[in-house]
Amino acid sequence: MAKTTITFSLDTETDRDLLYWLEGLPKRGRSEAIREALRGHLEHGVSLGDVYQAVRDLERRIGQGVVSSGNHKEALEEPDDIAAALDNLGL
Repeated sequence: MAKTTITFSLDTETDRDLLYWLEGLPKRGRSEAIREALRGHLEHGVSLGDVYQAVRDLERRIGQGVVSSGNHKEALEEPDDIAAALDNLGL
């Protein structure tokens, strides 16, 4: 079976999370991990990275006071795009 190499670039600021993840992997396991992440995205349309990013975005919004974790009785509505992404996880 023939192999091919594809390169891509990452920004040290905006892709810091990806760099941290890749640097934490064994050097001989990085390609396999990237392939698994790409296949997971192709198969499910949503990866754990997508869910993680959504959680980080929510944390940021809570920190800015956009979303209240408050003690009020009405439930916060789940945004349609997030609900759809969670539904696509297939868990």
